[in-house]
Amino acid sequence: MSEVADFKYVVAGAGIFGAIVAERLASRGEKVLVVEKRDHVAGNIYSYTDSETGIEIHKYGSHIFHTEHEDVWDYITQFAEFNDYTHTVNTRYQGKLYPMPINLDTINLLYGTEMDAAEAEKFVAEEAKKTGITNPQNFEEKGLSLVGEKLYTAFLKGYTEKQWNTSATNLSADILKRIPVRFSHDNRYFMTAKYQGIPKEGYTKMVENILDNPLIEVRTGTSFQDIEQEISPDAKIIYCGQIDQLMDYEFGVLPWRSLRFEEIRTEETLGEAVINEADPDVPYTRSHDYKYYQIHQPEVIEQKACYICREYPADFVKGGEVYYPVNNDESEELYQKYVEAVKEKYPNMVLGGRLGAYRYWDMDLAVKNALEMAETL
Repeated sequence: MSEVADFKYVVAGAGIFGAIVAERLASRGEKVLVVEKRDHVAGNIYSYTDSETGIEIHKYGSHIFHTEHEDVWDYITQFAEFNDYTHTVNTRYQGKLYPMPINLDTINLLYGTEMDAAEAEKFVAEEAKKTGITNPQNFEEKGLSLVGEKLYTAFLKGYTEKQWNTSATNLSADILKRIPVRFSHDNRYFMTAKYQGIPKEGYTKMVENILDNPLIEVRTGTSFQDIEQEISPDAKIIYCGQIDQLMDYEFGVLPWRSLRFEEIRTEETLGEAVINEADPDVPYTRSHDYKYYQIHQPEVIEQKACYICREYPADFVKGGEVYYPVNNDESEELYQKYVEAVKEKYPNMVLGGRLGAYRYWDMDLAVKNALEMAETL
């Protein structure tokens, strides 16, 4: 094990962003130390194989790789072979399953109609117009103005209020820039993704492959604070953790949302990978049946055993897990205040990844941003 002071680059966080930055630096002959406070690499995409069933468990909820970016796909497929899983999702509302995002089948099922595409598009526009909302001031008004009362109430209101633990009238209209309504039978969740799938050997193996370079040293169970005093003053630090935690919450806690997961081994299958739970009296937002991601292993899917995970939204508490930021004008102002404080205290530090950038990125955007950052270092 090398001395911390020997490294020209230190990456704090071994999620996909930090791993890619480290790999790109090492590919240019640089020696990189990666520290990770958890006892494993891969961040929130960490997965492991259940020894009893062979099911790949997504420890922190479902992750489906999807992208429209050729450069992202070319890069990531150097480190993993992907199956050709195509993600589809149903939402359960009042005991009945509906395709999501909203498409022609969703509309006809909810209203008990048999409209064609043109009829449905005109119908939804008329439903939205009935609300009389022309200048929406919050999430609820925005949703109503886009799809009308019935579609909004069924598929957006209950789910969103559970996710954010507040009334939709308290949420910004900006959260809901648009609702993807399709007036076709297309039920692909990521309709515009040129590439999508699941790594055949799991996400953890993919990240381990990215980090598999003799110039990269990885230390798990090690936080940035554990080695901070040993870092060379000339070293460049790429910090992928919580910026407010880094600064000991000097200006207060940034608004974050968290999640908790309840895992159940059972033989009662969902019949698909994910079902959203729209009813407000169901306390969890999603159910996952992980075996359905393994379409390259029919023996895993066809077995009776299932590994069901229920996903519950949760308030963030200091020291807990953060999953996504609550982005609004106030939180952005506080974040920028922390950014300036970091520049002053750590002039050799750059912030990256979802947590460091205080942005909710899909996985492919995390990859793209990591590749772009590495070019600037």
